[in-house]
This record gives sequence, C-alpha cells and structure tokens, in this order.
Amino acid sequence: MEQKKQLESVLPLMRFFAEMLGPDAEIILYDVDDRVVYQVLNPMDDEMVPGSEMRSLERNLLDSKIYEKEDFIVNYRALSRSKHKLKSATFFLKNNPERQLRGMITVNINVERLVELRDALNVMISGYRPYEAPAESPFYNSFEVSVEGLVSTSIREELDSFGVEPTRLSYQEKMEMVRRLDEKGIFLVKGAIAELASALKTTETSIYRYLNKLQEQS
Repeated sequence: MEQKKQLESVLPLMRFFAEMLGPDAEIILYDVDDRVVYQVLNPMDDEMVPGSEMRSLERNLLDSKIYEKEDFIVNYRALSRSKHKLKSATFFLKNNPERQLRGMITVNINVERLVELRDALNVMISGYRPYEAPAESPFYNSFEVSVEGLVSTSIREELDSFGVEPTRLSYQEKMEMVRRLDEKGIFLVKGAIAELASALKTTETSIYRYLNKLQEQS
C-alpha cells in the first residue's frame, strides 16, 4: 500500500514531463513489484496501458540490478514497436534512507523527425555529392576556420572509444569514426582531413573516399 502511495505521488511529475516535452515523448511509470505499467502518458503503442506488461528492456534493467549502482541512465537508443527511433532515459525511484527501488520512470522521445532534419542539414552543409578536392586544393585552403585543439581532441576521443591502435581499426570502424566526426562538423575545420588521415595512418584520399561513401549511403 505504501508503494502505491509513492507511485501516486509521482503522477504530477509525469504530467510535468509530458507538458514540457510534448506529444513526441512517451512517459511511463512502472510498478517494479508487479512488473507492470502503473501509468503512461502519450503512449506510442496501443498495448501500452496501465496494467500491461513491463517492456523487455526495463525488465533487463531490473534483472541486472543496475539500479543498485545508478540513480538513472540516460540517452540510450531504442526502437518503438512501429520501428521509430527513440532517445530514452530511465529514472529509478528509491525511498530514503533504505534506497529500496519503488518504481521506474522511462521517457522515450521519438527522434525520427530530428534524424530526418539532421540528414537534410548534412546535405545542405556537405552537398549531395561533395566536391572532391585534392589535398592541396586552394578551395579548401581558402576556408579559414581556426578552433584550436578542437580537431585533435575530437579525433582522440573517437579513437579512445574503440580502445585499439589506429592501425588495428577495421574498415567498418573507420567508416563509423568518420561518420561520427562528420556529424560533429569536424570536417568544416581547416586541416581536419589531413589530421585524421595522419591519426589513422592512411591518406587524405582515403578520408575523402569514406566521406563520399557516407553521402552515397545517405
């Protein structure tokens, strides 16, 4: 009974999230004892109603007991039943001082339209078929952008995320690294392609080839 009261007390917070984030945000409150939906606002699936079974992802969070170490997890990726891309976060409701888990709030934001907008912006920035300039082209040399340390730091962070030496990266891993840097706009900075080529122990031509391949995939 005490747990139900605690879950009821969270409902105004759910309405706050729903009002702030809008209709593209699904807000779910879970009863962790019964592993069911206690309340849901802006449901994305017809079967997501109070009393319906907890989704598998949240069940995995319970089974792994990640809540014993974390108060919340944010910015993980998920897909709705209708295959829409979601940015998700889960907050673990615990009582004090025992820190016993009483419930979970999951927020799923449909980012499908944002992904489409990002892709459109990439085309506007880089072009559908980017200009293939040689390494010493005056076209790129005349583009003066200087952000000290930005390129080096971003490249190093991406390399560290793979956890291996640059020479051991596979073709797919190099493509993924170029994709991430391109999304950050790193290649708008003068000298970025040359610096990345040096870091990957490859040629600038190879980096241009990766970028062209990404545009073809888009």
